[in-house]
Amino acid sequence: MLFERFAAKFIPEPNSGCWLWIAGLDSKGYGAFKLNTHNSDRAHRVSWRLYRGQIPEGMCVLHRCDTPVCVNPDHLFLGTRIDNALDRDRKGRMGRKDGEHNGNSKLTADQVRQIRATTGTEREIAKQFAVVHSTIGEIKRNKKWREG
Repeated sequence: MLFERFAAKFIPEPNSGCWLWIAGLDSKGYGAFKLNTHNSDRAHRVSWRLYRGQIPEGMCVLHRCDTPVCVNPDHLFLGTRIDNALDRDRKGRMGRKDGEHNGNSKLTADQVRQIRATTGTEREIAKQFAVVHSTIGEIKRNKKWREG
């Protein structure tokens, strides 16, 4: 019954071979599967257990396809946390946190270029771009937004 419930929650994607999870997702974008009324797990980990067997203590289930919603066991492999980090870094998924890629950023790279070209006091410019005046000073002195 668990196998049938699981299989009803993904669809095969013919071009990539991924089995795309179409049920709920967790906060990091991975498929979430409710095992019973009290327990749930990430869908790709459940897939590994259903199709390949137990996951050894301390091991992660990694994606060859880099698709968090994929549950195709042929796209999954086991590795340590270090293997997971090395795989992430090797594939360039380190996640940028600077400039526009920072979730707290209030400015775009184009706005930063405008700020650098704008004359006036820090307070005047800050009001124009709806940021605090210290941000303007840090941008103009290349302390923030070095790439902007």
